[in-house]
Amino acid sequence: MKYIYFGLLTLTLLATSSMAVAESSISTKKNNQYPAEFMQDYAQECIQTSMGEGLDEAEAQKLCDCTINEFQQQYSLSEFKQLTAASATDEQAETALVEVGQVCFEQILYE
Repeated sequence: MKYIYFGLLTLTLLATSSMAVAESSISTKKNNQYPAEFMQDYAQECIQTSMGEGLDEAEAQKLCDCTINEFQQQYSLSEFKQLTAASATDEQAETALVEVGQVCFEQILYE
C-alpha cells in the first residue's frame, strides 16, 4: 500500500510540475475545459512518471486520462492550480489530489 501511496503522491507532484511548465500560456476556461497544451504536458509527464512507478504504458495512459478528467470535473483550472500549489505545504490539499489518484487507480485495478 505504501508503494501505491508513493505513486499517487508522485502523481500529485507531477501535476504541480506540469502546471509550472504550462502556466504562462494558460487561461481559465468555462466549464473546466483545460487548454490543449496543458492537457498534453500533463499527459506526457504523467505517463512517464506512472511508467516509472511500474505501470505499463496502457495502464499509465488510462490512469492519466482518468485523473485529468476528474480534475476537470471537480476544479476549474484556476482552482486546480491553487490546489496543486498548496499541496506542497497543505495536507488537506494534498489529500484532495491523492484521493482523485486513488479513485482512478482503483478503476484501473478492477477493470
